[in-house]
Amino acid sequence: MRIGKISDTIVSLYNNDATRKRAVFLRGPSGIGKSQTVWQAAQALGIEVIDLRLSQMDPVDLRGVPSVSDDNTTVWNTPSFFPRDPKSSGVLFMDEVTSAPPAIQAAAYQLVLDRALGDYKLPDGWMIVAAGNRQSDRGVTFTMAAPLMNRFTVLDVDTTLDDWRDHAFTVGVRPEIAAFLSDRADFLHKYTSDNYGEQFPSPRSWLAASDILNMELPESTRIEMLNGVVGREAAGAFETFLRIWDVVPRLDLIFENPDAVAVPEQMNVRYCVAMGLAARMDKKTFNNAYAYLKRMPKEFQTLCVKLAYQRDPSIAQATQFSDWAENNRDAFKRG
Repeated sequence: MRIGKISDTIVSLYNNDATRKRAVFLRGPSGIGKSQTVWQAAQALGIEVIDLRLSQMDPVDLRGVPSVSDDNTTVWNTPSFFPRDPKSSGVLFMDEVTSAPPAIQAAAYQLVLDRALGDYKLPDGWMIVAAGNRQSDRGVTFTMAAPLMNRFTVLDVDTTLDDWRDHAFTVGVRPEIAAFLSDRADFLHKYTSDNYGEQFPSPRSWLAASDILNMELPESTRIEMLNGVVGREAAGAFETFLRIWDVVPRLDLIFENPDAVAVPEQMNVRYCVAMGLAARMDKKTFNNAYAYLKRMPKEFQTLCVKLAYQRDPSIAQATQFSDWAENNRDAFKRG
């Protein structure tokens, strides 16, 4: 399942009384945003999240420790992080589940299936969601025990450029990076046995690369920093792309007088223009930006305005937005 659909899927499962009680396991490569989708879903639902990193726990951390009651019977003291208010609601998120040793996984059996540990019962308003990597991702992983796996609804998660761009423009990722990945989607997430033990590009690391660009470092320092977050191959290709970015038509001129600015012929430069406009246009500059975009192929018009709208919905108030919407009715449909 695409990462862009996971949050909505969790919301739907939570809102159904039956499916809320069956735990969900998000399985996929590192760095694509599995954990973030859980928090996004909880935010959409208006509920809290308890984040448990199973890889950092011992069995006793889940089961609790025993004590002797007044009548000389053993009582298991449930960990304080478990919710106790029967009217409360939220997501109990067990992250890094496949990085947890078998003994920790075994301790989670009853919690995942019965929503209980000994005398403790998870309130009905809580949903259990877990996340972890595949063994092929070369992380620190253990084979998930079959009894635990069978207790989950397993969703295999992958990422796409569209999903990443949709999210990137809502969090202010630099347009240079969005333009580069639009031209070189193979670098969105590139992890192979050839770069095992080395840094590699992922949706998560490109967000970090955007922060590095915002620092406006000297070129030599910037290159080393980019090497450190996306790996040398991706950083080298991106640095080459930045030289193209330097010859992109000035966006200010497009906003001022779109008819006076030539439309580039090269595909990668068109991506640069589209991403730059998407990152900067607002309801005041939309009309001129759209006048320029209409001289470009339709796919660039659609991509640019769709991303700009997700970043700033107020552009819908521009007088020319209805014309764009009429000509791009399918822009917000997802595959």
